[in-house]
Amino acid sequence: MEELRGEWDGATSFAPGAVSERWWSSISQQYTAEGRVYHGPNYLAQLFSLYHQHQDKLANPQAVALAIFFHKLEYNPRSCDSELKNVEKFDEFVSEAGEGQQDSAVASAVRALLEASVNNLTEAHMVEGGAGTEDLHYFLDFTTGVLGCPSQEYQQYTTKIQAEYVHLPTASYNQLRLKMLKNLVLMPNIYATPEFQKEREKAARENLQWEIESLQG
Repeated sequence: MEELRGEWDGATSFAPGAVSERWWSSISQQYTAEGRVYHGPNYLAQLFSLYHQHQDKLANPQAVALAIFFHKLEYNPRSCDSELKNVEKFDEFVSEAGEGQQDSAVASAVRALLEASVNNLTEAHMVEGGAGTEDLHYFLDFTTGVLGCPSQEYQQYTTKIQAEYVHLPTASYNQLRLKMLKNLVLMPNIYATPEFQKEREKAARENLQWEIESLQG
């Protein structure tokens, strides 16, 4: 996690040092917890790599950076409300960051991004030929970037994701995963931004189809 410390310090520049330090300790513990086979430090590093590639297109890069840290802070594959808990976690953090911070433009933007990550959908995803260039569109594309990565990397990702659902029998996991994958391939756009559509959409559809066939095999 230490290689991400600079990202955290930059994103929390408005918070007192003691508050930032305390939350960094908590975030480090959460993302390195046992069971985080995929959604751990490497996952955050992947998102920040994409973030820096597209940072110049973001209206509020500080808010996007904070959303990256908080959107999987609470992560429990056995539960369906982790994303909503992360909005609450962010509110806890920003309430400690100083008077007025809860109502700041950055805080409002982070909340909107975290709330959107519950469903990972925008109009740009659902309209044929649609695309978006707002921070929301980039943030969601960062979080699903792995779907359009090279096939070998995608296969490694699927193994790690299944390992996070070790509590489920294989048949149950395959059934749930298939349902999700089939819904994804039916979407007009897996990615919302023009850049991700151009660079990753085709590969994402090929990867998803490969996994569907593998699970049905």
